[in-house]
Amino acid sequence: MVNTDDHTLVSFFRKRITCSCLDKKHKEVKSIKKMGLCNNKKCPLGGKVERSKMVYCTRCSVAYYCSRDCQEAAWSDHREVCKKRAEQNAKFEQEMRIRDQNSM
Repeated sequence: MVNTDDHTLVSFFRKRITCSCLDKKHKEVKSIKKMGLCNNKKCPLGGKVERSKMVYCTRCSVAYYCSRDCQEAAWSDHREVCKKRAEQNAKFEQEMRIRDQNSM
């Protein structure tokens, strides 16, 4: 949460702190758009983009990008991480299927 926007940060702590001390701050930052970081190290936008406009890698669902162009430009750097993460996801899903079948 080092590189996060105020909206996300306040919301995070507000859910975890049970007093009303963050209610006023939450009202102030509620209208701030949530920002994300493009996974492309050479992003022409400097990496920060509104989260609702981001695209993500559908293979691993981990890397987010400001555009399809940035996603394609970063593919050579992302390829190995993506492959490993996709394999981990597939293994986990397989284990969950087996567990569900055994519990029936």
